Formats: sequence, C-alpha cells, structure tokens
Amino acid sequence: MEIIKATLRDTSYQNTSATRWSSHAANAKNVFITFLLIFLFSTAFSQSIQRFKTWTPAADTVQALQGQGWPTKVANYYDRLPAYAQQTVRKEVWNLGKESAGLQLRFKTDAQEIRVKYTVGGSLQMPHMPATGVSGVDLYARNNRGDWLWAAGNYAFGDTIVFRFQGLNNKDATPTALDYVLYLPLYNTVTSMQISVPEQATFKPTPLPVEKPIVVYGTSIAQGACASRPGLAWTNILGRKTGLPIINLGFSGNGRLEPAVIKLLTEIDAAVYVLDCLPNLTSPGDITPDELKKRIVSSVQQLQAQRPATPILLTDHDGYTDEAINPTRRKSYQDVNTVLGQALDSLRALGLKHIFHLSKKEINQDIESTVDGTHPNDTGMLHYAEAYEKKINKILSKNR
Repeated sequence: MEIIKATLRDTSYQNTSATRWSSHAANAKNVFITFLLIFLFSTAFSQSIQRFKTWTPAADTVQALQGQGWPTKVANYYDRLPAYAQQTVRKEVWNLGKESAGLQLRFKTDAQEIRVKYTVGGSLQMPHMPATGVSGVDLYARNNRGDWLWAAGNYAFGDTIVFRFQGLNNKDATPTALDYVLYLPLYNTVTSMQISVPEQATFKPTPLPVEKPIVVYGTSIAQGACASRPGLAWTNILGRKTGLPIINLGFSGNGRLEPAVIKLLTEIDAAVYVLDCLPNLTSPGDITPDELKKRIVSSVQQLQAQRPATPILLTDHDGYTDEAINPTRRKSYQDVNTVLGQALDSLRALGLKHIFHLSKKEINQDIESTVDGTHPNDTGMLHYAEAYEKKINKILSKNR
C-alpha cells in the first residue's frame, strides 16, 4: 500500500509540474505574440507618418512671387505697391495695395500632396463673397501638353488657414513633375505663408517671367469681387488664357484714374495698359462729366508721355444687370460710357495712337452674370476674361 501511495504521489507531482511548464510556455508564447504585434504595428505606424519639407517663399533668394510690379521695392513681401507709394497715394489705395489680389506663387514639383499654411490680416469673408474667394488660395497646374489642370483642396479657416491638396499624381506610376501656380487671396493681406511637400518629392520655385506684363488699373471688379475662388478672378483667367503675366492694380471702390496711381503705372514696362475704372466714377454729384473726361484724357497723356509705344485699352462700364427694372442705374452707367466715347474722340483728334476701346457690348454681361447687379459672379468673370482675351490678342498682333 505504501508503495502504491508513493507512486500516486510521484505521479501527482509530475502532472502538476507538466501543467506548470505548459502554462509557462503558453505565457511565453502570448508575450512573444504581443511583442510581435507591437513591433509590426509600430513599424507600420512609423511608415505611415510621412515627412515633409517646407518652403517659405518670403525667405527664399529666388523671387517666385508673380504679379508684382515692383518685386524688389515692396515694404512687405506680399504687397502690391512699392513702399514709397505710401507717400503719394491715398490711404485707402495704400491699404488695398496690401491685399494680395493677382499675386501668385509658381513652382514645379512631382509631389502627390501639397500643403499650404498661411495667416492673413483681415476678415475672412464678406456678405456677398465667400471665404474661399476673399481669403482662400487656388491651385492650378500645367502639364507637358500645355493643358491647365485644377486641384481641389481640403481647407480649414481659422487664425491659421490650411489647404491640403492630395492625390495629385498617379500612385501606381512614376510621379510626373508639373508646373504649378498658386493664386493668393483676392481680398485679404497675407502675413505669412509656407508650402510643404513630402520629403522625397522634387520641388523647385519658378523664377519671374521675362515677358512684359498686362497692367490692369481698375475697381473692385478688377480686384476680384465676387469670384468664388482666386483662380476665377477675370485677371487670373486672362493670365491663363494669354500665357502673359498680369499685374492686378484693382482697388475696391478706389479705381478713380488718379495721377498718383497713373504715375506708378508708368514705372512698369507693360505690354498693354488697361484702364477699367468707370464703375467707380458713376456716383451722382461725385464727379462731373467734364471732370471725368479730363481725367480720362489726362491719364492717357500721362501714360504716353512716358511710354509712347505702349498700347492703352480703355474699358466701358459693363453696366448693371438690373438695368431693365431700374432706369436710374441704367442712366448712370450710360452717362459715363458716353463720356468715355467723347474722351476717345478727343484723344484721337489730338493725334494720339495706340489707344483702344473695350465696349460694354463686347463684355456681354446678362442678368445671370452678377452677385448683386454690379459685381460679377464666376460666370460674369468668365465673360470679362473672354472679352479681354479677344481684344488684347488683336492689340498685340497689331503691335508685333
């Protein structure tokens, strides 16, 4: 009996020991699997975190900001007027010159993602114009066939504005480097900006073009009100259509054919000067027909005294799209257009050449073309751009 008991005790011990070893092995296996999963997860996570490199245009020695008439003479990198203009133009014009309408950054990259982070100094939107037009940026690209492409971005507006453009190249093929243009806000002041692309992507800022620019002096319409995004302002559409640089000197409510601004225009060696200021010169009692005619004639003479061979294009008031129901508004634009016709006759009688006219009929706005009867929507902006393209192509072909 004792022998049997002892045998049973030994067997019980052996069973307990085996169970313990089995438990230790299971625990070790579980620990190994846990560490393996952690390793695999951390590796995958680290691979999913993409590193980016950042370009700060204002700190670069390459001047890639296009659309400025005085790129080396501005007080702040994103200004439209030279620093010394603060002493010669009205305060309203100077402040509007700090808004980045028509300015654009150009670069070449094969990046599949482009991030734009920037700050602005004014209100993000207006009652009749969305934040995407007032304060947003707009990204276009041109491929090797010369086709224009548009990139949709995800955006967030706040103290810092962020646009993310993703999926820009075919991930299953070798990425293609594209020439990009980033249009800056139409109605806000850019105070800082950075552009980031993945670390492995190529990136090269595009230097300023050598072609003479089209210089536009105008009103809120020229500045860009009320395009839904910057690339749809008519001056920016015109730039894509003609392939020429455009300098936007549209000043909301303040395109008034003033000698101080005309003098600044003469400092730019332009392909064409465009004077499109009549929408700011229609207020009853604000300026008489005689004074308006005097300003038109004087502006042309001032330009031609310094740039006698440069064509000057004078543009009609494009009208109010509620004119059929509001005869007072109809008469106000008809009156200034009549004065412009008289001024053109006087200039030609004086023997001045290289003077051209863009008519209201050619601009061809209709009741679907504006936001408020005055400021073009995107359709109205396209009407403007198409009319200017036809006219400017004719002007340049005559001057070749």
